[in-house]
Amino acid sequence: MLQKNLCLLATGLIAFFSMFCGNKDTAAGIQASTQSNDSAVRPTGAIAFIRDGAEIRLIDSNGKNERMIWTHPDAKGLVGIHDVAWRPDGKELAFSSSHEALFSVYEADLFAVRPDGSGLRKITNAPLHEDFKKYKSGSITLTIRNEQYTFQAAQSSAGVFFVNIFGADAPQQVTVPPGSSKTIVFKTVADLGKRAQGIVAFFGKYRWSMPGTDVEAGKSIKAPDLIIRGDGEDRFGTYRPVWNRDGSRISFRMPGCLVEWINPSGNDYDFHPVFAKIPTGGCHWDWSPIPSMKDQLIYTQNSEDGGSGIYLMKEGGEHDPSTRLTFFTDLQNQFVYDLEWLPDGSGFLYSTINTFRDAGNLFRYDIKTRQTKQLTQLQSEFARKFSISPSGKWVVYERGKTDDDDEGVDLWMIGTDGRRDHLLVKNGLSPSWSR
Repeated sequence: MLQKNLCLLATGLIAFFSMFCGNKDTAAGIQASTQSNDSAVRPTGAIAFIRDGAEIRLIDSNGKNERMIWTHPDAKGLVGIHDVAWRPDGKELAFSSSHEALFSVYEADLFAVRPDGSGLRKITNAPLHEDFKKYKSGSITLTIRNEQYTFQAAQSSAGVFFVNIFGADAPQQVTVPPGSSKTIVFKTVADLGKRAQGIVAFFGKYRWSMPGTDVEAGKSIKAPDLIIRGDGEDRFGTYRPVWNRDGSRISFRMPGCLVEWINPSGNDYDFHPVFAKIPTGGCHWDWSPIPSMKDQLIYTQNSEDGGSGIYLMKEGGEHDPSTRLTFFTDLQNQFVYDLEWLPDGSGFLYSTINTFRDAGNLFRYDIKTRQTKQLTQLQSEFARKFSISPSGKWVVYERGKTDDDDEGVDLWMIGTDGRRDHLLVKNGLSPSWSR
């Protein structure tokens, strides 16, 4: 009954806080879900996309052979699937999903499946929830302290929370009014190795978290107190997966446009910053596909002296105004929906909203000529997320009536020369084109 109630509650969840991680050791005899041997896997050349936040589907570029490859009973609504991205070799599809939001420290984690939907594994915060039972377990005693003042209007004033530690089967519901505390015990928590297992409290879409404690099999551990104050964190998770050119790294966006990367093996618990300092408005980026520029990336930046542009940077560097490739608007706080290199590195595509914010279109920038060409000619519609074909000749993109509503969004295709715009499939989001 508790799990059924939690699943009902999950439709209102959209936020978790980060779990800080220790070293990479795993519990004795057990390995975290890892990138498996895929020498026999063949890329499909198909376009992956999301339908209704609940299914990952494939379709051929001619609009035929549509099929579902992955879904989960808990992937729906606000805790559904968010983004998909093929590994460069086309042998695995990464995706961001909130279907394990009740059991993870994040609202959304990165997962991966093969082209046929088999081999599901977790990339961030491994292992999968279903694998907790494979580990030896320990007991954790936790005190929750609500330090919110009763006269302050904050979500923590509600006093009713669900609390969980990563590795436990399910959260516990507790009542902790402002100015009070409560101690609870998690009797069975998987020992996931020599690393801190994060602890989180949530009320609706708000989350309060701490790095947690190291669970030890067969022992009872007193965790540091979990402090609750203020409004907590909103939508704390991993979104918009982007691979580097050889598939050895996968990057993602966290709240506040914090962009980090991780080794996609599933055994890496350390996140690494893509930027030494977060660019203003740098919510979109892409690694170069050219071997000689493998550590270079393009990214968006809202300039302090007016205008919003796209720049080139070496991974781990800081924003340098002199590396600007193009301004996509004279407005300081404009944004793009998506940004992606052309496969040959000759330029890139981006999608952005117009000055009046009543339409969004696709644009192509050529590095050699420094010229920008508008590809789509939409009015009162919006070209949003997109993916370029391996040949560089086509692009598949979201086409919707609004800039942010996922209802009524279809996938269209157009040549990267701006010709032959046509419908690919109805009711689709977040396309990614396999090699």
